[in-house]
Amino acid sequence: MDKLYQTDQLKAFPIFHLIGGSEAQRAEFIGRLREILDSCHLDVGIVSRSLPQRYELSSLARESDLVLVEGSANCSLHKIYIGQGHELTVDDLHWPGGNIQTIEDFSEKLLEKLDIIREQVPVWACILIGGRSSRMGEPKHLLKTTEGSDQTWVERVVRLVEPLVDGLVVSGRGELPQSLYEMQRVPDIPGVAGPLTGVLSAMRWQPAVSWLVIACDMPFISAEAVNWLVAGRRLGCWGRVPRLVEADYCEPLFAWYDGKAAHLLEEQLLSGNLRIGNIATHLKIDTPRIPESLRSAWQNVNTPEQLRAAQQG
Repeated sequence: MDKLYQTDQLKAFPIFHLIGGSEAQRAEFIGRLREILDSCHLDVGIVSRSLPQRYELSSLARESDLVLVEGSANCSLHKIYIGQGHELTVDDLHWPGGNIQTIEDFSEKLLEKLDIIREQVPVWACILIGGRSSRMGEPKHLLKTTEGSDQTWVERVVRLVEPLVDGLVVSGRGELPQSLYEMQRVPDIPGVAGPLTGVLSAMRWQPAVSWLVIACDMPFISAEAVNWLVAGRRLGCWGRVPRLVEADYCEPLFAWYDGKAAHLLEEQLLSGNLRIGNIATHLKIDTPRIPESLRSAWQNVNTPEQLRAAQQG
């Protein structure tokens, strides 16, 4: 089911090694490029020292849209050559100097490369279970999809989403139906309650993918809604947390999060702010309006009365 994704392959990240060029050229290049990318709302991390550790690079890449390595490097990275006299491969980027090519023109090629790297990041699904279900009186993920059916809500979500993603985990406590006994499960973070622990534990477990988060109490989730949510990914966007047209709040439990959103959630956790929906206020998070034709996919069920209505269609 899962497409393996090697987190130790640094070329999966937007990390570029700067090679060549005079000190003045490199200073001009970095300064002007940062201005251009800042106008695109892209965060740039700079590593100046030589021979940075792989963990240092991958960690910075999970908090930045682009990482530039100025010093020497002993690992395989994307390359940007500055100046003349270099032997290039088809994958390398090259800025020959301001008298030949403007940095604005070069930045267009860099943005295309960054978008290719972004598109190659796998999308995994994290199915959240284990809420208190106090108003329902029983675990919602084990409720039946319709009266007389043997299929539970969590089984329906898994079967619907599995063909649409590169991997799938169940996050949270609680018994699973026998058909899902072999599912990959991720435990909650000890001492932390609420859906934030389920999402963040999945991100910690597999930090180099993006995540489609789905709560188990939304019986009308559809493939069309999943595809709409994922199709809106873009460079510089660290999450898509949608909202209904008339609502003044967002829907964080059927949403998409880039791996870079993990450090935003880590900051919330450290500050004691456990409301996962607060991430939607960050500038790197998109909050698109849910199309009217898809709004039922974000309907959740919390009470026996709502359950009966959902089962009766």
